[in-house]
Amino acid sequence: MKIQEVCSQCHVTKKAIYYYEKQQLLHVYKNQNGYREFSDEDVQRLNEIMLYRSWSISIADIRYLLDLDIDKKKEYLQQIYKQRQKELSYQQESLKQLYHFIESDNTDDSFSLDDICQIMSDNIPQPFFDMFYEHFLPYLHIHIRTQKQQNAYDRIIDFWDHFHIKIPWTYRFLMWISKTNQKQLKQVWHDVNVYKNQLMNQEDAYESIKQMVIKNYELQQKWWYRILSYPNRQMKIRLRDSGYYDILIPAMCELSDEYHQYYQQLMDFNQRVCQELHLYYDSKFRLIKK
Repeated sequence: MKIQEVCSQCHVTKKAIYYYEKQQLLHVYKNQNGYREFSDEDVQRLNEIMLYRSWSISIADIRYLLDLDIDKKKEYLQQIYKQRQKELSYQQESLKQLYHFIESDNTDDSFSLDDICQIMSDNIPQPFFDMFYEHFLPYLHIHIRTQKQQNAYDRIIDFWDHFHIKIPWTYRFLMWISKTNQKQLKQVWHDVNVYKNQLMNQEDAYESIKQMVIKNYELQQKWWYRILSYPNRQMKIRLRDSGYYDILIPAMCELSDEYHQYYQQLMDFNQRVCQELHLYYDSKFRLIKK
């Protein structure tokens, strides 16, 4: 089937099809003349993509969904549904607080962590707010309900108030490159969040992390990778020395039970992988063979 027929049958533009191909959602065969020839499977896949897009599902999520069997698809869509329910609940609560303020000129003592996230944007120096936003945003759609959470939040604010490190010039250069394409950077952030979701729900998450560690160790043996990874390792060292892992991470675990669960599982997986492969991270965040 030619592209014009597909466009007519599926009620889609050529531009949209080209975009889906660019995003690696579609892989349509091209003949010797360079014309696309759509199979029935291609058309079915296109219809599935359009269905997901009609539900405002992201490209990153669709890319992951397309290769799952039907049971796994429903399971992952259920996760998206629950996350949206959580976000909708937050928005409704925010509207209630806004209405309460308008009507009584008085606000409740508790406020959503998304509001806190906005407050943090005024208190955290760049690029650290972007880093914080990227890593913790999926776990911030909750409310402060206990004194323990309030204390944890206060420690986070105090940490940033006293936080000061010198950013390596190599890392600044990477930051400058990333700022040239903010849209692409946001897509990368979303892909990271998709990975986090997979980590907490896939049965083979451990094996996936194991393969990532093996690949990372193999790459570390190459001189060009050591050069490319140097800025990030330097940044991790300075963050560690500032108390990021000893103060901020524990406070976030107390602030959000969901983040605590994710972080604990990630640490358990990493420890198991390193023990199985007889590896460990040295003081400079390099993977070393025991």
